[in-house]
Amino acid sequence: MVSACQYGQYCEGDWAAVPAETTPSPRQARVVAQVLPVETNAVDILFVIDDSGSMKDQQEQLGIWSKEMFSVLSGKGALPDLHIGVTSSSVAIPGLEGCATGFGGNLSKGLAELEGAYLSDVASPEGRVRNYKGSLTDAFAKMARVGDGGCGYEQPFKAARLALSTPGFLRDDALLLVVFVTDEDDCSSIGGALFGDLYADACSDLGPITSYRCFEHGVQCADGKGSREFGERTNCRPDETSPYVESVAAYAQYLKKLKPHPAQTIVAGIYGKPNGVFAIPDEKVERSRGYQTPRLADVCGGMGAEGTGATPAIRMNALLAEFGGRASQSSICERELSWAMRDAGLVTRSAATRSRCLRGPLVDDDRSAEGIQPSCRVEATTNTGTSREIRRAVPFTLAADPACPDTQLAVRAVDLRGETLTVTCDVDVTR
Repeated sequence: MVSACQYGQYCEGDWAAVPAETTPSPRQARVVAQVLPVETNAVDILFVIDDSGSMKDQQEQLGIWSKEMFSVLSGKGALPDLHIGVTSSSVAIPGLEGCATGFGGNLSKGLAELEGAYLSDVASPEGRVRNYKGSLTDAFAKMARVGDGGCGYEQPFKAARLALSTPGFLRDDALLLVVFVTDEDDCSSIGGALFGDLYADACSDLGPITSYRCFEHGVQCADGKGSREFGERTNCRPDETSPYVESVAAYAQYLKKLKPHPAQTIVAGIYGKPNGVFAIPDEKVERSRGYQTPRLADVCGGMGAEGTGATPAIRMNALLAEFGGRASQSSICERELSWAMRDAGLVTRSAATRSRCLRGPLVDDDRSAEGIQPSCRVEATTNTGTSREIRRAVPFTLAADPACPDTQLAVRAVDLRGETLTVTCDVDVTR
């Protein structure tokens, strides 16, 4: 990247920079496996797909490689009972050009011929009962083409919340998989204040009406820099106290409460990973009062103009971290989305079949020994996610298992009494 001093002046208001802090340890304890008390053969799947101007190719990729996800879900037998819904990231923002309307929050059939608001493919004594014509992959491919004329202020969290209220879509006995596909971060607003003051300039509290507002008012970087300072930004995380943008932690809790058991909810994200956050001048916005307006640089390595590649999705990444081993994280920068779709299927099938495989980049505490030697703890819980939740530590061993795709490690625990097994290990969050 070019040196920040070459970028020119930026304007800050009266707000103070967040004090710099030591870069947090890359080693953090995360849930790497959960085992439900019983298996399930039903999955409710919601895709929330960015429909802004740069997403046409990715939508086609989703359709092409959905076969990977369906293949993994079926394993060596039949598909689970499926409900599949699709919505876009565009939630209407009244008064904002290009965003006044949007079907985000409404389930979309696309060009698929469906009888109902969402795709249904379930088993019956007479065989599979389907509400669509043609093959499953073709039907989904038509649903995934949500268009590229949507709002440039993506609100996938809000869109998913609205879509998940569709009557009949969620079933108590089914797993829930929510897949977010976007080339920008979530900007789910609280009310409409974030998108107010359409004539704000580079020195106003909100800043010009660009997508940088979503970063400035939804993310906090503890790097000692002002919120509009150019250059590399570090120690960035969601601003959970923002008056403009929804709390990520609260949204995660909402998703976990949609099913009778929190471990029934799985989240997958295909997005621009926040491995390098740089603020650079926005070439589309004229200087105001002599100051330049920032934007986030492309994390796909293209160094192109805004609207190409992807920007770092810090809020999206934080949401997936809330789900630990119940999450699938993939980069939208990949030329093909085959692995992204396959991995979303793998984590879902693992949950459905009560897999004891550990997932994630485990920290190896003894590199001199063969295999990975992680630091873990195992708990069994009853009444999980309720006020009557009871946790207890259980004895366990970790065993090599080549069938486990991430780590080749599985947990073995004894003395279970119809409880949920939760495995927490130290992982490297930078990987």
